[in-house]
Amino acid sequence: MIYRLPLYQLIMKSLDREMVRGHAEALVLALLANGQGYGYQLRKDLALRSKHYFQFSFGSLYPTLRTLEKRGLARARWVKPRGARERKSYVITAKGLKELQARKRNWRQFSNAMDRVLSQS
Repeated sequence: MIYRLPLYQLIMKSLDREMVRGHAEALVLALLANGQGYGYQLRKDLALRSKHYFQFSFGSLYPTLRTLEKRGLARARWVKPRGARERKSYVITAKGLKELQARKRNWRQFSNAMDRVLSQS
Protein backbone atom coordinates (compact mmCIF):
# COMPACT_ATOMS: atom_id res chain seq x y z
CA MET A 1 0.00 0.00 0.00
CA ILE A 2 1.31 3.46 -0.89
CA TYR A 3 0.78 6.15 1.73
CA ARG A 4 -0.26 9.49 0.33
CA LEU A 5 -0.41 12.76 2.16
CA PRO A 6 -3.51 14.90 1.77
CA LEU A 7 -3.05 17.67 -0.78
CA TYR A 8 -2.99 20.37 1.93
CA GLN A 9 -0.08 18.67 3.72
CA LEU A 10 1.84 18.29 0.47
CA ILE A 11 1.36 21.97 -0.31
CA MET A 12 2.44 23.01 3.20
CA LYS A 13 5.56 20.81 3.04
CA SER A 14 6.39 22.38 -0.32
CA LEU A 15 5.91 25.90 1.08
CA ASP A 16 8.11 25.07 4.09
CA ARG A 17 10.88 23.83 1.77
CA GLU A 18 10.64 26.98 -0.33
CA MET A 19 10.80 29.19 2.77
CA VAL A 20 13.89 27.36 4.03
CA ARG A 21 15.52 27.54 0.60
CA GLY A 22 14.88 31.29 0.49
CA HIS A 23 16.46 31.79 3.90
CA ALA A 24 19.22 29.18 3.82
CA GLU A 25 22.02 31.75 3.70
CA ALA A 26 20.64 33.63 6.72
CA LEU A 27 20.26 30.39 8.68
CA VAL A 28 23.86 29.33 7.96
CA LEU A 29 25.21 32.80 8.75
CA ALA A 30 23.37 32.71 12.09
CA LEU A 31 25.00 29.37 12.89
CA LEU A 32 28.45 30.65 11.90
CA ALA A 33 27.96 33.76 14.05
CA ASN A 34 28.26 31.43 17.06
CA GLY A 35 31.70 30.26 15.95
CA GLN A 36 33.39 28.19 13.28
CA GLY A 37 31.78 25.03 12.04
CA TYR A 38 31.98 22.31 9.46
CA GLY A 39 29.20 20.82 7.35
CA TYR A 40 28.02 17.94 9.50
CA GLN A 41 28.20 20.01 12.69
CA LEU A 42 26.29 22.93 11.10
CA ARG A 43 23.61 20.56 9.83
CA LYS A 44 23.22 19.01 13.28
CA ASP A 45 23.21 22.41 15.05
CA LEU A 46 20.51 23.76 12.75
CA ALA A 47 18.28 20.75 13.40
CA LEU A 48 18.79 21.02 17.17
CA ARG A 49 18.31 24.80 17.38
CA SER A 50 15.13 24.60 15.32
CA LYS A 51 13.83 21.54 17.20
CA HIS A 52 14.20 19.61 13.92
CA TYR A 53 11.97 21.99 11.96
CA PHE A 54 14.86 22.87 9.65
CA GLN A 55 16.84 19.95 8.31
CA PHE A 56 19.29 20.65 5.50
CA SER A 57 20.41 17.90 3.22
CA PHE A 58 24.12 17.96 2.45
CA GLY A 59 23.08 18.61 -1.15
CA SER A 60 21.72 22.01 -0.14
CA LEU A 61 24.06 22.89 2.73
CA TYR A 62 27.37 22.65 0.88
CA PRO A 63 26.26 24.78 -2.10
CA THR A 64 25.02 27.38 0.41
CA LEU A 65 28.40 27.36 2.16
CA ARG A 66 30.22 27.72 -1.18
CA THR A 67 27.97 30.65 -2.14
CA LEU A 68 28.66 32.39 1.18
CA GLU A 69 32.37 31.85 0.64
CA LYS A 70 32.27 33.22 -2.93
CA ARG A 71 30.38 36.31 -1.74
CA GLY A 72 32.94 36.94 1.01
CA LEU A 73 30.39 36.32 3.78
CA ALA A 74 32.21 33.25 5.11
CA ARG A 75 35.76 31.97 4.93
CA ALA A 76 36.78 28.32 4.75
CA ARG A 77 39.96 26.56 5.74
CA TRP A 78 41.04 22.96 6.12
CA VAL A 79 41.60 21.80 9.70
CA LYS A 80 42.68 18.47 11.13
CA PRO A 81 41.21 17.93 14.59
CA ARG A 82 43.16 15.63 16.88
CA GLY A 83 42.20 12.04 16.17
CA ALA A 84 39.85 12.93 13.29
CA ARG A 85 40.14 13.29 9.55
CA GLU A 86 40.79 16.63 7.89
CA ARG A 87 37.68 18.69 7.19
CA LYS A 88 36.73 22.08 5.87
CA SER A 89 35.75 24.52 8.60
CA TYR A 90 33.87 27.77 8.01
CA VAL A 91 33.86 31.09 9.87
CA ILE A 92 31.73 34.16 9.32
CA THR A 93 33.53 37.27 8.06
CA ALA A 94 32.95 40.90 9.08
CA LYS A 95 31.01 41.32 5.82
CA GLY A 96 28.99 38.22 6.75
CA LEU A 97 28.13 39.68 10.17
CA LYS A 98 26.86 42.87 8.51
CA GLU A 99 24.80 40.80 6.07
CA LEU A 100 23.35 38.75 8.94
CA GLN A 101 22.32 41.90 10.81
CA ALA A 102 20.59 43.25 7.68
CA ARG A 103 18.78 39.96 7.14
CA LYS A 104 17.65 39.83 10.76
CA ARG A 105 16.31 43.37 10.48
CA ASN A 106 14.49 42.50 7.23
CA TRP A 107 13.11 39.30 8.77
CA ARG A 108 11.72 41.17 11.79
CA GLN A 109 9.99 43.69 9.50
CA PHE A 110 8.55 40.93 7.32
CA SER A 111 7.49 38.82 10.31
CA ASN A 112 5.83 41.78 12.04
CA ALA A 113 3.91 42.67 8.89
CA MET A 114 2.76 39.05 8.45
CA ASP A 115 1.65 38.92 12.09
CA ARG A 116 -0.38 42.10 11.70
CA VAL A 117 -2.17 40.73 8.64
CA LEU A 118 -2.70 37.20 9.96
CA SER A 119 -3.90 38.33 13.38
CA GLN A 120 -6.73 40.29 11.77
CA SER A 121 -8.26 37.27 10.06
